[in-house]
Amino acid sequence: MFTLENVRININQFCTSNCKIIHDDKLFSSSTRVSYLIHILLPRRHFGHDRLQIEKQKILQEFSNVKEGLSDKLHILPVGSKTEGYGIPDAVRLTDQPYIEYMSDIDAMLVREEFSASANEFEKDGTRNQVVIETSHSHPGYGRVWFSSPTDINSKMLYHDAETDRYYLNSSLIMQEQVKMMETSTADGLKYSLQGPAVSSDDPVPMTLEKGKTSKLFHSQDYVFAIPCNSWPECTMPWTRRKRPNGWLAADIVDSIVSTGIHMVPVAHRLSCNPDIEWRLSFAKAEQILAEQAVTSSQRQCYVYLKILRKHTMQENTKLSSYFLKNVFLYCCDELPVRAWVDDPAGCVLYMLDVLLECVKKRNLPSYFLPENNLIDYLGELELQSITSALQTIRSDPIEPILEFTDLRIFCYAQECLSYSTTFRSIVQLVLDEIASVEDVDIGRTVLGCFTDIQCNIASVMLGEKRTSFSYHLDFYQLFVQKYIQMSFVDFVNYMGIRLESPFITLMFYEKCLAEVQNFPELEYLRGNMACMCFALAQSHDDKSKERKMRLYQAEKLYNEVLQNNGIHFASTIDFANFLCDSERWEEAISLLEKFIEAERKRPSSMQNGYYPAESTTLNVQLQREVKYTGCFLASSLSFAYYFIIKATIATQLKNLPDILEKFEKHCHSVNSYGDYELLGYCGLDTENNVLAELAFSKAANLNQNNLLAQVNLNLCRANDQPAKRQHRIVNWKTVFKYGLCISYLLEDNVFKATNLLFER
Repeated sequence: MFTLENVRININQFCTSNCKIIHDDKLFSSSTRVSYLIHILLPRRHFGHDRLQIEKQKILQEFSNVKEGLSDKLHILPVGSKTEGYGIPDAVRLTDQPYIEYMSDIDAMLVREEFSASANEFEKDGTRNQVVIETSHSHPGYGRVWFSSPTDINSKMLYHDAETDRYYLNSSLIMQEQVKMMETSTADGLKYSLQGPAVSSDDPVPMTLEKGKTSKLFHSQDYVFAIPCNSWPECTMPWTRRKRPNGWLAADIVDSIVSTGIHMVPVAHRLSCNPDIEWRLSFAKAEQILAEQAVTSSQRQCYVYLKILRKHTMQENTKLSSYFLKNVFLYCCDELPVRAWVDDPAGCVLYMLDVLLECVKKRNLPSYFLPENNLIDYLGELELQSITSALQTIRSDPIEPILEFTDLRIFCYAQECLSYSTTFRSIVQLVLDEIASVEDVDIGRTVLGCFTDIQCNIASVMLGEKRTSFSYHLDFYQLFVQKYIQMSFVDFVNYMGIRLESPFITLMFYEKCLAEVQNFPELEYLRGNMACMCFALAQSHDDKSKERKMRLYQAEKLYNEVLQNNGIHFASTIDFANFLCDSERWEEAISLLEKFIEAERKRPSSMQNGYYPAESTTLNVQLQREVKYTGCFLASSLSFAYYFIIKATIATQLKNLPDILEKFEKHCHSVNSYGDYELLGYCGLDTENNVLAELAFSKAANLNQNNLLAQVNLNLCRANDQPAKRQHRIVNWKTVFKYGLCISYLLEDNVFKATNLLFER
């Protein structure tokens, strides 16, 4: 018996130890990057069971008008890609007059219950069945519908075969009757026509965006007449006993599939000698059960990607139908561990392509349920060669066809459409560049670098269109960040926010994320970040402008909400203290920081504050310089508390500076961190304690020897500490000028000039 095992790629190519599919392709040497593209294009959340049920209900509603006009003896059974969740998402076609392009039709079988058949002439109790499925005289996968005791042998629907002296149901006449029935039983203004074995309904008026605003969206629908058969013919039973080493199909699902029977549809094999009386065995109901109970969202995602490849690359070559792809897909579901589809969708797509290509080369593509049925045995040599060539083109580059497809279309996922105006290619260009690079980039760096930059692109595009991108970032975190990086979700969201192009975009981003706080309570942390962004935005407006006052009011309101919700012992308290210092509300800042320091003393923590360029405008010149040089200035929250309370104490001329400095120095020794010592050094300079400043900057320079700014600060201290002789003072001022100029070079990002100036004699 022929099975796919005769033509499939050796399963040893699959490495079950880490669920990665092994390929020698240069393109797929980094399949994680291609998998990331698949996740962005076809978010897995849109292919889950819940979404499948929603789509199924919509499809049933589409058939409501048709149901009302048909006979009670007809039962409408939705089948096919849309019902099974395999449909390519509907899209907006980008033309001068954009219109909605339906990527998949809605299919249904019109089941005639009156012709209910059986696979056997007699039941076990001896009862004779009136309608019987006969498969012995047909191509595998096909059969005849035989009436054992016809009530009207002169019926035009019956065909008498003199050789067997049996009466068979005429499939051709049934199809003609079906077209007439659809035209007369419905009044929906649609055009019905016979397209192969199906009656197709179509709206003659294109569904433009303008029409969509006032008219109901309509998908074209295909109807196929069907006869139910309450049992599986014997020739199909080997499928039920097939070995499935990966355990994809549970025994109860197999039993459920068999118990629902099959259908016969009026389609003859292309090379049939008696096409008028031949019917095809339809496993549409079985496929539907598989889709609902066995196929995972990950498997469905990969299959839809494969269908897009076929649709774009083989648009002209319709000989390779999507049904062929479905049979290969179901075989691969049996073959590959379920985990593989989750961890390596790019590899699974490539595996399906390899199997499909091998089948076409072998000139044999077996049906999933009935392997004896070679689905492509009717194709000629030239047709098979054409299909092989097209598949090899796809196999050589399974990315570019997708980019070409999406250059012309925007997939519609309700409010989660990736963009209304920006192409998929432009959004993911950074990953495309990395894939094309010969350099093997560490995947961890890619996740927090290239991938996160693309997440920022998505956020900017969707925020610009006044929509939320939260679901894309949640998916990315769960699929990539959790897997490769030790980072909490809120830290990742914050990391994304600070990488956005402006404080305004970051503020909008945090607002959208905070809308999800009910489901993700940890996002409450972002409220303080929003306050920082409002504070930063205020700095971009004139001192007396309404916009500045509005942003400062928003910032203070948010800071107070954070204190109320989270208490004083929270990193945002430091940001609020900075806000109060900037407003010269020194007493309030001191009171707030004293409470924070006391709380930290009672309950020590490893709490830290970090400042990035987007929020650096809220800081004083000293800290702005640190942010500009390091990209992110990080220190313990307690050190920042000491730093700001010393600023406020100097301004209010309080007498407890030595005590605060002593505690600050002791804390810096305990944490032994660059940022903390830099803060202590600046406090030494501000209090004219050059000994303390030199000690602190020396520690900072030793902890981060590549940091030129720490060395500059250290040398400034040493220059200020020279004997107060005139000659030496002249040298001192020259040195001060030298290092001041060095710092200005650093602020201009001219490290070369700064280094030369620093070490010249």
